[in-house]
Amino acid sequence: MTITDAHAHVGTCDVFGLDQSPADLLAAMDRYGIRTSLVQPFPGVWHPSEVHDQIARMAADHPGRVYGIASVPPHGPPQGYLGEIRRCVEDLGFVGVKLHTIGHAVGPASPGAEAVVEAASDLGIPVLIHTGMGIPFADPGVWLPMIQRHPTVPFVLCHAGGGIVGGAALAVARTCDNVWLESSAAGSQDLRGMRRAIGAHRLLYGSDLIGAIPVEMAKCHALELESADEALVFGEAAVRLFGIGTGAAGPTAGASH
Repeated sequence: MTITDAHAHVGTCDVFGLDQSPADLLAAMDRYGIRTSLVQPFPGVWHPSEVHDQIARMAADHPGRVYGIASVPPHGPPQGYLGEIRRCVEDLGFVGVKLHTIGHAVGPASPGAEAVVEAASDLGIPVLIHTGMGIPFADPGVWLPMIQRHPTVPFVLCHAGGGIVGGAALAVARTCDNVWLESSAAGSQDLRGMRRAIGAHRLLYGSDLIGAIPVEMAKCHALELESADEALVFGEAAVRLFGIGTGAAGPTAGASH
């Protein structure tokens, strides 16, 4: 089975006090049999563009093993934000953009939120939204109106509610078929219910942190899925959603609906 990690980071983070080097991430991928990781900067980094460049170098040095997810605070002049996201996608080959509700202090009424989704719509990439820790901004339910306004944009609810608001994450996913749920930090019972309700093709394995990889893997293995569904959760669903490993430069919005 080929494993794709839909949620990985490199760099430092002053918001959460974290630091993960590219070498450490690649070593962990080898240790745990992860073929491909979708890699983004942490939200609390001083210069996101520098980490984007670092991720691009990882991707160039390790073809097919690393794909970038852009992550920039969407505050300030919209042209500056869009310029960096466009650079990441068109010049560096990134395949998604992160809306980090708590790390970037973005709520659904923020002009920055619209900037993220408009950039994704324009560039044809999925939006990853941090959910769970950081309510009210990280409550999946508050993002439902925006998700419904953009039915052709794929959305990934990272952490699937984070074991705090898993029910809300599932409710959003059941309401909107352009929503996928990512497993890191989600409750194991929540994941069982999500798989039954929306299917394995919309459930993505993710680790978030290097130290969490074996725990997150064990949690998904404990779902005791049939082999076809296990392959979807551990990689095939992410490959389809983000258009990776197929020779495409990036995804087509809504392509896996």
